[in-house]
Amino acid sequence: MKYAIAQTSGKQFLLTPGKWYDVDFIDNGNVGDFIYLNKILFFRKNNKIQLGRPFLLNSKIPAKIIQQVKGPKITVLKTKPKKNYTRTRGHRQLYTRVQIDTINN
Repeated sequence: MKYAIAQTSGKQFLLTPGKWYDVDFIDNGNVGDFIYLNKILFFRKNNKIQLGRPFLLNSKIPAKIIQQVKGPKITVLKTKPKKNYTRTRGHRQLYTRVQIDTINN
């Protein structure tokens, strides 16, 4: 079994080949572009384990941008009691969906 733990945008992801992940929005990335995750904390291939302190040197994982997506809608309600004041506002966070094809180290 091959997997890695990588950090991007202050969050850690357990990456396995062939799966996609939603990371924080990448503004200058287009669909089809490759980004490289270079903050690798942990890497395992079969029984061989590499542990970074804090990151593995000279390691990077290519990730292909599949699409730009929006998260679920969050409704924010703001009221002031006894003043007949109510405001409703919605928010949808932007994410970039990336796919991990291979993990090589």
